[in-house]
Amino acid sequence: MRLFAIWCERARSNDKNGTEHDRNAPSVVSLEATRMMSSDDGESEQWINLVDLDAIPDPLDKADECRFFFELIEKESDARRFRWLVSAFFGAAYSFFEIAALSAYHKFSHPKTGDPMADEADLKLLRRYVRIVQNVNNPSFVKTSGLHPTIEELYKLRRANTHHSPLTVMATNTDLPEGFHFGYVAGEGVPALRFCRTVMELVEQVSHELRDNL
Repeated sequence: MRLFAIWCERARSNDKNGTEHDRNAPSVVSLEATRMMSSDDGESEQWINLVDLDAIPDPLDKADECRFFFELIEKESDARRFRWLVSAFFGAAYSFFEIAALSAYHKFSHPKTGDPMADEADLKLLRRYVRIVQNVNNPSFVKTSGLHPTIEELYKLRRANTHHSPLTVMATNTDLPEGFHFGYVAGEGVPALRFCRTVMELVEQVSHELRDNL
């Protein structure tokens, strides 16, 4: 994993020089990097020299993206804008688990062949929340589905919102956004902000545990 090694060396150098490096700097190698590092040394070296490491976000950056949208959701009292923000939050939360699963399968490289190697500890952790399937004929194709009850509901809401119709959000009282519920039938809605808060807590919990595995 030469690209990761270069980043680690740069981080150590920054520490020695008293320069704080970004906590979201890349902690795993991209799929493209993995492919290039399995090629001949000349091509690999040329590719590495072109890479701007600061431009490559940590896959767990999606947890921060979730937090960004959630903090906006907590302050939004307009039903339409609330719905739009929740839609973005759902997309970020879904992407968090999808990218975390893909990254877990490609976290390491075989020292001789350069082929991707999975981090079984990360996969074990993620499988407490989502089901994970890797296509044996296309290892770069990894899909997740909800397993934890909250994450399962998140996936259902996101899928319906993405492929069928926008989220339905109703104001059940004047205490907004707490009073916003998913649904359109009085007395049968689900408290929207409470649900998003639970999702946010789970995303941050998983993110922290994954970072502990680094």
